[in-house]
Amino acid sequence: MTAVLGADLGRGSGPLTGVGLAFRRALRADRWFWLIWVLVLWSFIPATATAYRSTISDDAAGREVAAGLAANPTMRAMLGPPYDLLHVGGFTMWRVGGFGAMISGVMAVLGVIRATRAEEEAGRTELLRSAAIGRHSLLAGAGGLGLAASGVLGLLIAASMVGLGTPVAGSLCMALGIALTAAVFVGVGAVTAQLSASARTARGVGLSVVGAAYLLRAVADGSGSGSSVRWLGWLSPVEWAPLARPYAAERWWVLLLPLVVAAGLIALAFSLEARRDHGAGLRAARPGPARGGEAFDSADALAWRLARPGMIGWGVGLIAFAVVMGSLADVFETVADSPELAERFRRMGAGAADLRLAFFVAMLGILVVLVAIWALQLVEHIRKEEESGRAEAVLATATSRARYLGAHVVPAVVVPTLVLAAIGVLLSLQSGIATNDASLIGRILGGALALAPGVWFVLGVGVAVHGLAPRLALVPWVVVGWSLVVNWIGGVLGFPESLLKATPFGLLPRIPAEPMAWAPVIVESVLAGLLIAAGFWGYQRRDVG
Repeated sequence: MTAVLGADLGRGSGPLTGVGLAFRRALRADRWFWLIWVLVLWSFIPATATAYRSTISDDAAGREVAAGLAANPTMRAMLGPPYDLLHVGGFTMWRVGGFGAMISGVMAVLGVIRATRAEEEAGRTELLRSAAIGRHSLLAGAGGLGLAASGVLGLLIAASMVGLGTPVAGSLCMALGIALTAAVFVGVGAVTAQLSASARTARGVGLSVVGAAYLLRAVADGSGSGSSVRWLGWLSPVEWAPLARPYAAERWWVLLLPLVVAAGLIALAFSLEARRDHGAGLRAARPGPARGGEAFDSADALAWRLARPGMIGWGVGLIAFAVVMGSLADVFETVADSPELAERFRRMGAGAADLRLAFFVAMLGILVVLVAIWALQLVEHIRKEEESGRAEAVLATATSRARYLGAHVVPAVVVPTLVLAAIGVLLSLQSGIATNDASLIGRILGGALALAPGVWFVLGVGVAVHGLAPRLALVPWVVVGWSLVVNWIGGVLGFPESLLKATPFGLLPRIPAEPMAWAPVIVESVLAGLLIAAGFWGYQRRDVG
């Protein structure tokens, strides 16, 4: 076959032959992926802009709130640098622009790897290359689709912000900043797809880059104005869009950074693809031992081995973020001089009178959703192993379906729960030491564990869907996506209390702002257990594959 392909390509076929076909094929296969991501990301922008006056009023109190938000290091660490909070465009860029840029990076990494390395791993790329199609055409088609989606996202943002009456220059700067950030991570996804023969590893590396960029930005923005680490923000791709200062004397030259880096990464991806074998990564997989050790003689050991890279990446990232944000907790108390601002922060923290406690409650509300996303991703290994055919090979042995499913579910329950507990400790550790208040650590730990049933419920939905109706695999992701929207911008958009409570975490007690309530904790834990049991029941009765 190699000789035939070489002869075909030698008769007038270039490295980009058939790139249009590759683009259309990627669009046909992944159109819903890109459409949903783009529309959801875009919706954050106009929704936040229309709710501007509910956050920053047009009076002296509103100006005081804006000044307090801009001066607060914790808010800068969470949301990025504020340049103009007294106008709707500048506020929108600060509140959701940086967040949108980061999430657009997640979209780009997942989308490009989905259309390149995952297709190659599944064997479909080899089928396409059996025709007269260039070596780089499939990568070019996938990258082109990612860039097109980034451009569409930018156009929607620009059109909606201009339509809301914000200045055209600021709208274009904001749209270009977010679209070019996504383009950078199109390049990141294309490069990581060349490094390993595993799509799972490529996703892990790509998402780690996104997480590292956000953490670097948070450290830089959370430091003082004269801090020696402020310059680190210039090394983070998710910081470049805010640094272009949309709606605040735009610095157009900053946008050259993502443009040049995106072009460089995409060129690097093509260069790396030319240097590796089809089906392999740039880093050649080493042959393993002829016989596995006792640590790999069961389905449980296999599941733990498959989950280990993701556990390390997610666990380290979440714990590092908890440490960074915990170091800024005491700064939150500086807003007490502004009654209006202090009251807003108390609402973020479920009404806690102590601003420090309000901060801890608010951060736990955000981080617990990320933990739930991680737990759901661990459960997704079952579906991916089934689609690849590897699950069938394991089930052909004496391993029962219940044991195989349990081998994946148990780590997804245990490890995220332990990390959630560690987050509670590390968020409050520095503050507890500084104030010599060991009980604070125990209270925040209790607050973290009180939210664990929400993680288990999301996990239960994922297991139930996989066991009973695997075609509905999008449902659990909709649940966590909605939870992220509610926790991140629900308060800003003025969602009614009924919607704020309509998440797996909404009815759970927000300790220490609220007293412990055992009823919702027990009920949701039982529901999670029932969903997991239903998933086990269905998995043992449906066809695998």
